[in-house]
Amino acid sequence: MKLFSAGLSLLLLLFTITTPASAATASPNASLSVSKDRHYVYLSFSGLKAVAKVNYILTYDSNNTQKGFEGGFSTKKSTTRSTRRQILGTCSSGKCVFQPNPKNFSLTVTFTLRSGATTTLTRTLP
Repeated sequence: MKLFSAGLSLLLLLFTITTPASAATASPNASLSVSKDRHYVYLSFSGLKAVAKVNYILTYDSNNTQKGFEGGFSTKKSTTRSTRRQILGTCSSGKCVFQPNPKNFSLTVTFTLRSGATTTLTRTLP
């Protein structure tokens, strides 16, 4: 009986060690922040381990006009997080013109999971 009990304990120990912790995979998330001078917006994406592709749309107001941009990227299986810095304006020949008083930011992100499912979230910033 002791031999059976020891064998069962060893089997349980091996099962515990080699079983992947799928519950530990974080859900995809996103956040945004704006530089103090409001010339740049920073987009941060996390929990990307199970994500194959990220698509995003950012809109904001500037001088009573809605502006915005969209982007996206594919991830590698080892990717867990990614950040993007986007200028709020245009640059040409080394000279940049920034959007005046950008505000009311809205970020919509669609994560395409490796399983094929999608999840969408929205973040806002005044």
